[in-house]
Amino acid sequence: MKKFERSRLTYLSVFLVSLLFIAGCANSATPNSWEEQAVDGQGLAERNFIESCHAANEDLTEMVREDFCGCLLNGIKQAVTFSEFKKLDDHIKKHSNEVTATGLGDAFPWFIEVNDNCAGSVAQN
Repeated sequence: MKKFERSRLTYLSVFLVSLLFIAGCANSATPNSWEEQAVDGQGLAERNFIESCHAANEDLTEMVREDFCGCLLNGIKQAVTFSEFKKLDDHIKKHSNEVTATGLGDAFPWFIEVNDNCAGSVAQN
């Protein structure tokens, strides 16, 4: 069962990554850092990311979504600069109809690694 859950989380987050980033960052007030426009200790980009991640994974329980989306955000922030994250965001906006897990893995291996780590971590809980 845990193996199935991990595969499901991994598949969902990679497959729905376009929804997550496009919905999270494609607004007119696009931030230039994680901390910009902070409210209650979270910047606009962080809030958008968490909101969009939750929306893209509605079929997961609230607790699993909370853990998984928080893990993704923290993992991305530890893995790359905001500038590198924006490259991923821009790539997905530009190629939204062509995004594949393989393509993301080739261009942004750090994202796949963070995703796999978080999916494994959440599946173990």
